[in-house]
Amino acid sequence: MNNKIYFDTENFLMLAVKAAKANGIVVEEEKELLRRYSRAVNNSELHNNDCPDDSSVSMEALTAYFESLTAPQKKRILFEILDVMYADHLFDESECNFVYDLASRIGIEEAELNRIFSLYENGYQSKHQKVLAS
Repeated sequence: MNNKIYFDTENFLMLAVKAAKANGIVVEEEKELLRRYSRAVNNSELHNNDCPDDSSVSMEALTAYFESLTAPQKKRILFEILDVMYADHLFDESECNFVYDLASRIGIEEAELNRIFSLYENGYQSKHQKVLAS
């Protein structure tokens, strides 16, 4: 997440936690990325824990918020979620299903999501990870 955050960060943080948990395993690389996000939003629960309990926030509630964003904002959210999921350098079927479900819920068509995947895999990932590392 860069310094110019233009979406509700608490909602994004809970979405990122759900993304990290999508495959049932939250590895250290994902935890570190979540900690960076928590510092950006001053969320002490995540800052002091490995991964907060996200059970009180439903995907329906989160996606209802993200549905109202502009198309560029929605795409930015998907890029950020891909960062969480690729943090461990693996992207399994459950994570892929999570992203497709999220995209569908917030109004991103499959063709556009496939374009986002392609952009991410062809350079955006490495460029974006450098930004996150700083």
